[in-house]
Amino acid sequence: MTLKPVYFAGLLALMLAPVAGANCIKVTATTQLSTSAINAGYVASSWTGACDGCTAQLGLSPMISIGSGVASLPSGTVLSAATGNFITQAVKDSDYSANRVLFRCAKADEDSLYEMYATAGSNPYAGQYPVEDIEGGYYTYAKNVALRITNLKTGLYYTNRWQSRKLSSSEWYDDGTYIFIPASAFSDAFLELIKTDQTSYFSSGASTVVYKNPTSNGYLVFKGPGMATAISEGGDSGSQKDGYYTYWPGAWSLYNSITVTRGAMCILKDYTDRVVFPKIGTGELNSGGVSQQPFSITLDCDKDAVSGVTSSSSNPNVAVGFLVNQQIAVEAAETLGLKNSSGGITWLLDNNYGAEGVASGVGIRVYDSSMKLINLLSSRVTGGGESAGWYAYKDITEYVGDNEDTTLKYTGDFISALEALPGNEATAGTVDAQLQVVVSFQ
Repeated sequence: MTLKPVYFAGLLALMLAPVAGANCIKVTATTQLSTSAINAGYVASSWTGACDGCTAQLGLSPMISIGSGVASLPSGTVLSAATGNFITQAVKDSDYSANRVLFRCAKADEDSLYEMYATAGSNPYAGQYPVEDIEGGYYTYAKNVALRITNLKTGLYYTNRWQSRKLSSSEWYDDGTYIFIPASAFSDAFLELIKTDQTSYFSSGASTVVYKNPTSNGYLVFKGPGMATAISEGGDSGSQKDGYYTYWPGAWSLYNSITVTRGAMCILKDYTDRVVFPKIGTGELNSGGVSQQPFSITLDCDKDAVSGVTSSSSNPNVAVGFLVNQQIAVEAAETLGLKNSSGGITWLLDNNYGAEGVASGVGIRVYDSSMKLINLLSSRVTGGGESAGWYAYKDITEYVGDNEDTTLKYTGDFISALEALPGNEATAGTVDAQLQVVVSFQ
């Protein structure tokens, strides 16, 4: 009998002491953080997990155009691409931040902590079946549209088999007793919508397909002692779902992000890929001088392609725009008041406007063959007409002739002009700017 108090005291001591190799836990409250972690700036609160329909909006183009006739993009053409930020886009309404702690593990387990990632292997339209003509691509709900996801920390494509990335001490906070794993530890992703000629699996080949199915296309899972232990490297993501979805911190989804429109279309066949301006001095620019260079584009269009900038789901209009695809240039134009209320940009600025060695107070304007100013697109969002930078293709190109494949050829001639910005003084430096020709349904 005298052994019982000794036994009880020993048990109590074991219960209070940190247990080496204890199971990891999901952190949902500040009470699960140590004083040291709190003082280091880490926070915690409840989070839902990566349920279907719980993912945030991605930065992909909301309108994807697929030709249904001869003027159709070839397999492998990237239709839209964007970087998915784990903190802001892997889930919605969960208030993730870089220092938001999602999991806690014992320090003794620091060699057993992993990020697992895979496509949605149980859904034939969201990651179960790879397409044969696109490396890393998987079928989606829309016919001819494949999705490819790249883990930006490993550089590897997501597949329908679980892959692992070992977490490192630089990605977590260690208070000497516990390891706290914040949202910043998890990987961002690069998402690409790509034209595929494979059609074994798709939900709809209609003229307009809206991704309204609340399902995820790829998942990010934390694996540690006692958590996601039934998920293994190389395991089938369609059947290995340990902890779904409450303990899964993130996912990528096309849900409510894009609409695919198909119909008679135009494709960009040729264009001037580089424009070199004759040198011009700042004095001449500030006195109203201009340095000009021509460039051109060529389109091949289906005979029944409709030229216009209005929206029509039954008979979509084809429009052309010049996209400012460098974010610094877009932001600088907005700061300088060169972006109108419809989103159109009136001047193309240097890709690194404001940086040392880059000319300031100068920009490039684009004119059509009649010297009418062309507004430039600030994004691929459709609508807004000419003010936003969209032009009916027949309004800025001219018919040239018929092609042997029954498509019609149109050519557009333009003038690019390097000029001093209004109300600014040009300073010496280089100018290196970039535009992307975009042909899209409206």
